[in-house]
Amino acid sequence: MDIQLKKNITKTFQLNGLILKKDAFTYLADLNESKEDLLEIVSIITKNIDKSTLTGNYVDKLALEKCIKDIKSQNDITSIESDALKVIDAFSAPLFSFDLAKRQFLKVEQPNRSLHGDAKSKADLFRRRYLSVLQRVERHQFFSKPVLPNEQQSRDYNSITPLNSLLGNPGKKYVLGTISQIEEGSYHIEDLNKNVPLDIENATFSGLVTENTIVQAYGELVNGVFVADEIMLPIVEEREESLRHLQGIGDMFGARPSDKLAARLLEYERDPDTEDNALVFLSDVWLDSPMVMNKLNLLFYGHKELPPFAFIFMGNFTEKPLIAGTQYKLKTYFDQLASLIQKYPTVQSKSKFIFIPGPTDPTGSLLNILPKFPIPDTFVRNFKNKISNAIFTTNPCRIRYCSQEIVIFRDDIVNRMRRHCIKEPSNQLDITQHLLENICSNSHLCNLPLEIRPIYWNFDHALSLYPLPNVLVLSDKYNQYQHDYQNTNCFNPSSFSTDFSFSNYYPAKKECLFCRVPDNIEELEVESETMDDQDVDEPQVAEDYNNPQNTSDISMDSQIDDENNQSQDQDEHSSGGEELESGDDHNNDDQSDNSNYNNHSDEELEDLDEQEEVVVDHQQSQKIYLDSEVSKEADANNEQEVDNFSFEFD
Repeated sequence: MDIQLKKNITKTFQLNGLILKKDAFTYLADLNESKEDLLEIVSIITKNIDKSTLTGNYVDKLALEKCIKDIKSQNDITSIESDALKVIDAFSAPLFSFDLAKRQFLKVEQPNRSLHGDAKSKADLFRRRYLSVLQRVERHQFFSKPVLPNEQQSRDYNSITPLNSLLGNPGKKYVLGTISQIEEGSYHIEDLNKNVPLDIENATFSGLVTENTIVQAYGELVNGVFVADEIMLPIVEEREESLRHLQGIGDMFGARPSDKLAARLLEYERDPDTEDNALVFLSDVWLDSPMVMNKLNLLFYGHKELPPFAFIFMGNFTEKPLIAGTQYKLKTYFDQLASLIQKYPTVQSKSKFIFIPGPTDPTGSLLNILPKFPIPDTFVRNFKNKISNAIFTTNPCRIRYCSQEIVIFRDDIVNRMRRHCIKEPSNQLDITQHLLENICSNSHLCNLPLEIRPIYWNFDHALSLYPLPNVLVLSDKYNQYQHDYQNTNCFNPSSFSTDFSFSNYYPAKKECLFCRVPDNIEELEVESETMDDQDVDEPQVAEDYNNPQNTSDISMDSQIDDENNQSQDQDEHSSGGEELESGDDHNNDDQSDNSNYNNHSDEELEDLDEQEEVVVDHQQSQKIYLDSEVSKEADANNEQEVDNFSFEFD
């Protein structure tokens, strides 16, 4: 590169407030373009480069490569689709901490990523949670102090009183703290500096509160004990309001696109040709159940003409936990699922397949600790080779689709929270509404004590919900429900293996539909004239399981107890219909009164906690047995590969 050309390039960048680094000069010289073409390329780069991604005003080689890549992909629909959906696993989530002195969030550039946290890690966990709630509550109009002196006289205002300021400060006060049980049988409320005994005998609870929940209490300190009149959950802040206060802070969700790419993604999301893009959510997909595999066959068949943008499969992926050396069977089940997907080339090529582990899925030696690791590659290597669009991620995880942020959490959280609540709420809302209020007010997915629901201390921020996402998916075996809470779309797709129900979410319309896989193709097809595709084998309907000769389509041999199968068919026909209402019952455990929170003894509750981690509710009346020859053949093929892979259930 001659000196004059170098000066012209430097001047072009300087006129746009940019400085070209040495490696960037070398990169431009290696393009081997003519002088005129190179100057035109430089002019295009200066107009399209995203300055928000630069360090200062310096342009290096990586920035040039990214800019040129973005320019080439502007009119490439395939590139847009690859950028439209990004999955952020829990161990890659960015960490931000609130600075009390600067009164703003600061990104922790080099966080501690060790799974074995020290005492400081545990203290930081509670400190981050508390400060995240405190800064949000203090700026609310109910607690914010007027700026101008005349405003202080014109309106009443309240304030959050620190616990160490209660002594010698008579009168009823508002305090903010975490409810804990430091001494057995005695509740305390604690903030960053002090803990005080808490008397809740005569207090009214306006929300679902468990130990480890941050609450807003109103009462008075009497003889060293804070006597509470009312226990409330902290004030919830809408997403738009939080983002307004977080301008310029950085990406707290993860995988934020550049400003130019974000504009293109928003245009893609609102395009009439893509407004029907759907995300299909399924939970409890038991791959070892022939009935479930048959329903998945029908599901893919129904989407073969218009595949959704992504299928999100959530565990558990087996009906019963795989223990005592049987974990390698999971590899066989995923291979069968891959063969089923390959029967529908359009679905395989157009849709993404995202897998999130459930509570009993084998993901490592510490199954009860959140976040859960993805399903090990040992079991899904063949599946990934066959299905290139497959993504195996953590539980919980985050998904960014175009302009929307989606948080997915698979856990049976409703019954856990109901079982461990301190006192029944005074307002008679649905249990799911109480759950959402608890989660959103604390900006955290799981507010149970760590001994009940352990969390990796250094990755607790992966469960944070500040600011609130656009969509919150709380996958649970509880009934299907949907609530629009503080402009956040919250829903539960419920258990697919119970009645073959699932949820379709349309991001462009911000709408969620509850659906059910029909019993046969006639119900699935709206127009019989369209059934002319001969490339795909016609799937077997659920009733075909009475005839074991018709089960070859899902690559599994099975024997079904006729009497139990007939009763199951009658149940399915009586339920009927593809669309579900959120009030439908899904299992016997969830039919109890939502207000019945504390009807078990302490010993019974402890037994229930121990059983919940390893027991999957058996909802179907059928007894499905895999053919022994298939199992033995699969065992022989896979036993050597995973011989050294062991698990331990807590």
